[in-house]
Amino acid sequence: MNDIIIKNISIGDELLIGQVINTNAAWLGNRLTDAGFRLDSVLTIGDSEQAIMDALENCMDADLVLVTGGLGPTADDITKPTVCKFFGTELEFCQAAYDNIISLFKRRGFLMSERNRGQAFLPKSGQYVPNTYGTAPCMWLEKKGVVFAFMPGVPYEMKGIFNDELLPRIKERFHQVPYEKRVIMTTGIGESFLADTIKDWEDSLPDFLSLAYLPQYGMVRLRLSGRHEDAALLHDTLNQKIAALVKLIPEYIFAMEDKPIEHVVFDLLKEKGLSFASAESCTGGNIAHVITLIPGSSEVFRGTAVTYATPTKTKVLGVPAEVIEQHTVVSQPVVEYMAQGVRELMETDFGVATTGVAGPSGGSEETPVGTVWIGVSSPKGVVSKCFNFGKDRENVINRATIMSYEMLRKEILSYTENAEL
Repeated sequence: MNDIIIKNISIGDELLIGQVINTNAAWLGNRLTDAGFRLDSVLTIGDSEQAIMDALENCMDADLVLVTGGLGPTADDITKPTVCKFFGTELEFCQAAYDNIISLFKRRGFLMSERNRGQAFLPKSGQYVPNTYGTAPCMWLEKKGVVFAFMPGVPYEMKGIFNDELLPRIKERFHQVPYEKRVIMTTGIGESFLADTIKDWEDSLPDFLSLAYLPQYGMVRLRLSGRHEDAALLHDTLNQKIAALVKLIPEYIFAMEDKPIEHVVFDLLKEKGLSFASAESCTGGNIAHVITLIPGSSEVFRGTAVTYATPTKTKVLGVPAEVIEQHTVVSQPVVEYMAQGVRELMETDFGVATTGVAGPSGGSEETPVGTVWIGVSSPKGVVSKCFNFGKDRENVINRATIMSYEMLRKEILSYTENAEL
């Protein structure tokens, strides 16, 4: 495969100081990959003439350079004058760009300033690429066979220009290689143990396929992807390898696509016509938060009781005070009472409960920081399990949330499978 070399230059002091996260580069990489190309490198630089000149010169070994940022109407947006210097040209007034700016201001009901008129001056040797999403036009220039496309840094505008204008031009100009991927979502097994388990399978992959381990809170995404001139061969090989992988680790897979576990649980509950509620202590309402981000979640989720303080566990959920006194608030009996209590309180099919020590302080020798008990109540009883999710508070909360949904998912499947027998 003769891949073209594609590079990205992201311009902006705000990116370097961490004030703004460079989401443009990630989006471009994903979009190019899906289109049959590959982004080879990303270079983030500041708003200075020298930095821009050096970056452009360093990209002369590429076939295509996508540049974002530095095209606004303010004085710190110096990309266009620097581009003229690099390409040995000068700015000239572009009527088409000016007409687009006027039209945009009229649609929005704003007055146009002289600064905005200045945005219609573009490098003479380049091609004007329309931006119907904002006032900063896109520019397409070439030097010694290298194509440079300059786009504004505003993500909304950049994405619109790339999809509408640039990608069709790129596909027409350059050869793309068919690309396909599969994503498998796993939980309940760490990255290193997972790698050991599937080592022989991974070693058997053909050279046109690659496996990526993408760990995050309490889960590991496996991305199997490939590029090949023979799209049918690529597709069939991916299917065969994924089928073999599923046989190796069925107990750890919760989704066969890149989908958060709460979405998987939502779909499962909706399909079965079931409901759940949560009783949360250490997770502080996060179980409820992630499910209510899903449109239509009220069909399956009835509510939550954030019984953070110990007395509220007794008053709201009916956890006996003597049980808390005997076993402590972070214990198996307490979490099981909580799960059962919220299920009865909300009149749902399932109840999920968490109690633990999120940290960074508050632990003990018996119950160290990161200890979390999770319980799930169903019509057939209550199951519970103890975990330790480390010492970082955010990590503990997120991992406890994910594992709560994983335990709930398994109980839903167990309950519905038994009901169908």
